[in-house]
Amino acid sequence: MIPSDQQPAEDETTFDIYEIDEQIIKNDEYVQKKSSKLKEVKNRFKFVSGLTKEEIKKKDPNSDYLKYFAQISTKNFQYIGNLSSQLKREKYGYSLMDNKDEFLGEYKNENRNGFGIYKFHPNDEEQEIYIGDYINNSKTGKGIYLKIFKSIKDDSTDELNLVNFNCGMGTFQDDIFKSGKIFSVDYENETLYKGNINEIGLPSDKEALIFEGGDKIFMGNVVDGELHEGRNIIVDEKWDKKKGYYFTKSGNKNEPYTFNIYKDEEKDEAKINMIKQSSVKTYKAQIQNIFKDVNDAMKKFTNFDTAIKVDFENDVKNKIKSNVDKIIKD
Repeated sequence: MIPSDQQPAEDETTFDIYEIDEQIIKNDEYVQKKSSKLKEVKNRFKFVSGLTKEEIKKKDPNSDYLKYFAQISTKNFQYIGNLSSQLKREKYGYSLMDNKDEFLGEYKNENRNGFGIYKFHPNDEEQEIYIGDYINNSKTGKGIYLKIFKSIKDDSTDELNLVNFNCGMGTFQDDIFKSGKIFSVDYENETLYKGNINEIGLPSDKEALIFEGGDKIFMGNVVDGELHEGRNIIVDEKWDKKKGYYFTKSGNKNEPYTFNIYKDEEKDEAKINMIKQSSVKTYKAQIQNIFKDVNDAMKKFTNFDTAIKVDFENDVKNKIKSNVDKIIKD
């Protein structure tokens, strides 16, 4: 399930504007005095297009408009992106924290605000990624939380193909997944849950829906991740109903559920059609595409010279966010 206690690393700024004042201008870029070779300089500050040199020379410390597209290193993180005149991360950028966490997205006065992508300790085998809305550093709004247990690298494209993963898609509040869908892939076995999530990240909903293995549909009451009562339907490859059972939790260890055959074809047909017409069979491909777009965007922002050429609003935010919103809505 989706962890509710995963907290990003601290990434507070530890420098001030006077560090830039002590530097020199070389080819319309600020570079450190100790070196004239850009490749040896960790901190680079390029003027943001649209600002005049008179505005830049004025260097009003109280101004809150953007001044630089920068590459900086502090004791807590490395950053490539926009800085305000007060050297606060602003608008959008990429941060690499000391513990290897990564964030690409929108900032307002140093805080994650708006759309963003957060990777927790990424590696090729297991990854945890949040893609969605932030308010004051907290996951709040629409988003997806992807936990990858196994992926395989395609040698021809050098891309990772997802094999075994969980994905929570829906509404988040103060870093907690509140409601939506959980889509799980265990190699070829796919499971979709639609409903509310409790405070510890477990499915809990009186009108939950679960689709599992391509032929099993459950509708009913789920409490703390356990089925309590409802209807269980089995369909064939053509989505025609084969069997239908009503079950309740018995409390008996040896026989935890009691089953009864029932006849309620009208309700079953409506539910089957709802699942059939949804994009359940395309979730895996959609998530794979979002994962690829996220990796492509982050790769560009790990380098100052490629990052400065990216149109973040259109090439990153709008492109990825629209796909996230679509998969949540489906």
